[in-house]
Amino acid sequence: DGGGGGGGGGDGGAQEVKEDDHHSSIVRGRQAGEWWSRAAAEGKVAVEGKLRIGGQRHFYLETNTALALPVEGGGLSITCANQNPTRTQTAVAGALGLPLATVDVRVRRIGGAYGGKLNAHLPTAIAAAVAAAKHGRPVRLHNDRSDDMASTGGRPPMEGSFRLAVDQGGVVSSIELTAAFDSGVVDGGAGDLTMGVCWADNAYRADDFAVHGSFYNSGVVGSTACRAPGVVQTIPLHELAMEAAAEAVGLPADAVREANLYATGDAALCGVTVGENGFNWNLPAMWQSAKARWEVAARREQVEAFNRSNRWRKRGLRMVPVKYGIEDNGGAYKEGCSLGVLADGSVRLAHGGCELGQGIHTKAAQAAAFALGCPLGGVSVSDTSSLATPGSADTGGSATSECVVKAVLDAAETLNARLLPFRPAAGAAGEGAWEATVKAATDAGVSLAASGWFGGAAPEGVPKFDYATSGVA
Repeated sequence: DGGGGGGGGGDGGAQEVKEDDHHSSIVRGRQAGEWWSRAAAEGKVAVEGKLRIGGQRHFYLETNTALALPVEGGGLSITCANQNPTRTQTAVAGALGLPLATVDVRVRRIGGAYGGKLNAHLPTAIAAAVAAAKHGRPVRLHNDRSDDMASTGGRPPMEGSFRLAVDQGGVVSSIELTAAFDSGVVDGGAGDLTMGVCWADNAYRADDFAVHGSFYNSGVVGSTACRAPGVVQTIPLHELAMEAAAEAVGLPADAVREANLYATGDAALCGVTVGENGFNWNLPAMWQSAKARWEVAARREQVEAFNRSNRWRKRGLRMVPVKYGIEDNGGAYKEGCSLGVLADGSVRLAHGGCELGQGIHTKAAQAAAFALGCPLGGVSVSDTSSLATPGSADTGGSATSECVVKAVLDAAETLNARLLPFRPAAGAAGEGAWEATVKAATDAGVSLAASGWFGGAAPEGVPKFDYATSGVA
């Protein structure tokens, strides 16, 4: 939907963040009420519109499943498709009144997750655990597809709206986005709320920027995280706003997008200065390269010629940028690792991340081999276990692999310090040098087991991105 009204520009200003359990807002520059009514006086066009995006259901290959085994001493070992063994361990121990140290939640790999096994797996895991504890025998539960889809929810629907002020050159000086998520009967929409707000700027700057998010409860199955929760809803809302701005001033949508891309030195959301302090920003260069390589101008002329010649069939062409902020600080991610070097030089590695198909076990093994200087083929990765690496956090958000790698490097640093006196002189190392080093250290009685950790205090307020992935389509 589109319309007109009033609007304005501005020179930015401090970012104001407001949050409570069901609402989150970020406002930078003037409030919308200050610029909306002044658009015409400032030579700008005011545009507004709405967007509704329906929900999306999980359809991973492996439905929620758990195998609970009673162990000696009254404890349980649970093999469970999940993205956070620590959370699962805590939930099972709480349900049964057991110490955490007696509950081991394990996972080798998961047949798909994308956020659907952060919390929604807990009823399956707890039911299996309670039955195993009561009857003293193994219990396995595996949801069929219909029950799984009926109970786990998915991405929540969103009702969104926008207001903006754009000049005749296509520069959007002021914009306000509003998004409301239907969380169903639980508060699963909280993740969509936070991420939807903090990623809503996508790749675009504005002197006056505001995004207001909320979630509400309704009588449908509760929502769950679903790949880039909230982001998949608010970025299209922002892109629709760019389309509406282009239509309002009679410019190609690609030109309006290009005119509003962040530039190095711009202040973005969540404490970011684009292109500085490690926050890479090569999207404008990619945009120009893509236009040339894809021959966008020539292809657009072909599209327009086709559309003039065909009344009923039409073609279209758009370029769209995307920026996805990554927060890999120790407050958001806490991951543990244990490394053990055996007498023959082989290495056993355990870490707190869950293998969801992203290759996290391979990345961790590569990091260990690189840091220790040992053969990659000699590194074996154990099942993820809540007792082997206690306290590890969610696997999600596209940053767990690198945080696990940092934990591996931390453990390897300890081992390298112990191995240093036994390593051959520089330049003298050859085939068998690693095994010889390990044998010498072992014969000397040196411990070759070490733990590593990546994590810290959780930051207050909205995330602070450390870098971004970006692209052009």
